[in-house]
Amino acid sequence: MDIVLSQKTEKPIYTQIYEQIAAQIMNGEIAAGEKLPPIRTVAVNLRISVIPVKQAWEQLEREGFISTAAGRGTFVNELAHHEINTKRTSAAQELLSKDIVTLRDMGVTLQEVLDIIKKQWS
Repeated sequence: MDIVLSQKTEKPIYTQIYEQIAAQIMNGEIAAGEKLPPIRTVAVNLRISVIPVKQAWEQLEREGFISTAAGRGTFVNELAHHEINTKRTSAAQELLSKDIVTLRDMGVTLQEVLDIIKKQWS
């Protein structure tokens, strides 16, 4: 499990942690059934307070990515292929929604957006 925090973004730390772990679960880097490290361990390793890590874990649990078993730890849930696709699509829509509105307001055409995405994708 790799987490890289950036101070150069407006995203809160807990959001950065949540998004990175969710992405690693969706792309298979963190496997179903895998035990996540304790919140305190992650906080110490990242040199941050336990509060944002706890917030990220809570959001991951609300979204169905992980489950906590008292006395055993926190584990990645088994997600069906369609659940992963649904979560991936939902996350993409959420990430793009504000930017799409801004780009449309700037007068950028759909074709220009697609061209930009194609360049960035490579």
